[in-house]
Amino acid sequence: MQKRKTLLVGSGPANLALLTCLKEWGSSVLDSLEVLERRDSAEWHPGIAFEDSRLQVSLFKDLAFLRNPASPFTFFSFLHDRELLYHFIHTNALYPSRKLFSDYLVWVSGFFANKICFGKEAVEVRFREKPSGTPTLVVTVRDVSSGDVSETEADDVVVSLGHEPYLPQELAVDPGRVVHSNFFLSHANEGMINANARVAVVGSGQSAGEIVRFLLQHREVSEVIVVGRRHLFEQTDDNPFVNDFYTYPHSLKFAKLPREDRNRFLTDTRNTNFSTVTKDVLKSIYDLRFEDQVCGRDRLRLFPYTEITAAKRVEDSFRLHLRGIGSRQDLTTLEIDLLVCATGFSNRRHLSFLQPLQPLIEDAALVIDESFEVDLGQTALRRSGPRPRVFLMNHSFGLRGPTEHTLGGLAERAAVVAKALQDWQVLQPAQGRPETLPAAWPTRNSRVETK
Repeated sequence: MQKRKTLLVGSGPANLALLTCLKEWGSSVLDSLEVLERRDSAEWHPGIAFEDSRLQVSLFKDLAFLRNPASPFTFFSFLHDRELLYHFIHTNALYPSRKLFSDYLVWVSGFFANKICFGKEAVEVRFREKPSGTPTLVVTVRDVSSGDVSETEADDVVVSLGHEPYLPQELAVDPGRVVHSNFFLSHANEGMINANARVAVVGSGQSAGEIVRFLLQHREVSEVIVVGRRHLFEQTDDNPFVNDFYTYPHSLKFAKLPREDRNRFLTDTRNTNFSTVTKDVLKSIYDLRFEDQVCGRDRLRLFPYTEITAAKRVEDSFRLHLRGIGSRQDLTTLEIDLLVCATGFSNRRHLSFLQPLQPLIEDAALVIDESFEVDLGQTALRRSGPRPRVFLMNHSFGLRGPTEHTLGGLAERAAVVAKALQDWQVLQPAQGRPETLPAAWPTRNSRVETK
């Protein structure tokens, strides 16, 4: 069995930000640290990395800048290293493309090539008692290519598994004709977007909008059908006051609110990040549709307030049965070639991974403290001296606010977890952990303009 002081589960932006912070500090935590990643690279959402798709996040909200503007791991440092800095400046862009940001993440991961184990999936974590009688954590690891299973022992585990693409069971009836939006481009490259293709898109959020734009840009696509349970399409609210919500300082204020106030706030601000489409994408869709109309075509068909009641393979095509929601109970049948499900993501992988530890759960979410440490609910572990700890990043939406599901605040959250990992080697639990960043760190609150 391998033994590590610290084990990071996932090599997405959250844990990459944590690695950059530890590296900047020259922390000894890195000496016995390993990262498990089931993918084969740190590439970020390649299935929706369209050439004209841009982040909804300012370039300043990278892995390090808001924590340390002088960090060698900022997006600017990446551009400088690639000799792209001047050219990027001249684009006058605050929002990098998804492809460029993905390249940035891969670039950062390269600094930690000796720490990240790609193709290794963390299956579950459980307690085990050492010969000395003290508890430790044991993570079951599966090799993705061979299927071989091994175990790694660790004192600290940081979990940032990301979200799983959600595909409704009633639609997952034909892997060749039905694809989640997160894997759309691989299907497009396989020739599904060909002459006279009829493509239906389910959903009303940003991914749905960008896929619709992509399809309309391909003139050979004969029909683009959009089905949604709500109005199609609603514009994202990204005014500067709203963008202040997507900052780390705001997440600290949010965490102190009573539960009912937190829930009310999250409900009131859904149109800032969920089931909405940015203004530039909406304008592109509208312009493309107008160009079609000028040419005597109208390929875009919208079905708002509509649900799919059945989906099935029929000879060489795929059939959808639609029904109106509410007072509109009319039925429609459509013949299509490809169904794209922009149906969002499930945020449950971390729950099954941590379930053997029986962590404390409230409102279907794990309880974490100000250092993002999970409350394991084990009174036997609440004692002085070393004890196993689990930290959770990017999965505390209800407790820490909307920033938790975005890139906003990553750099600062990583610093909080890094300090907790580092201090444990010196401080006893009774001394507590700070809720805010130490005074020695940069204290100026940079004003940010996007989520």
